[in-house]
Amino acid sequence: MRQKLITLCPNSFELAQKKDNFSQWVRQKLLEDSAEVKSPDLLFKYKCPLCKSYTYDALRRPRKCVSCDYAMKFEGQVVE
Repeated sequence: MRQKLITLCPNSFELAQKKDNFSQWVRQKLLEDSAEVKSPDLLFKYKCPLCKSYTYDALRRPRKCVSCDYAMKFEGQVVE
């Protein structure tokens, strides 16, 4: 892995401290942002069993819910 240093304000630092794996969360957000830009024809649907929220991703990989940080369940492929 390569490293990149970021600077956080006091408020964002406190939020980052609450994440179990902040680096993983940042990587996930960057990939989500990249997927939105590419607008792929095939997306993967995930559902959080805890808070019942849904999300979509261009990559099939383990995901954690951004609302409650619980492991999301793969629901299947979605074709746009």
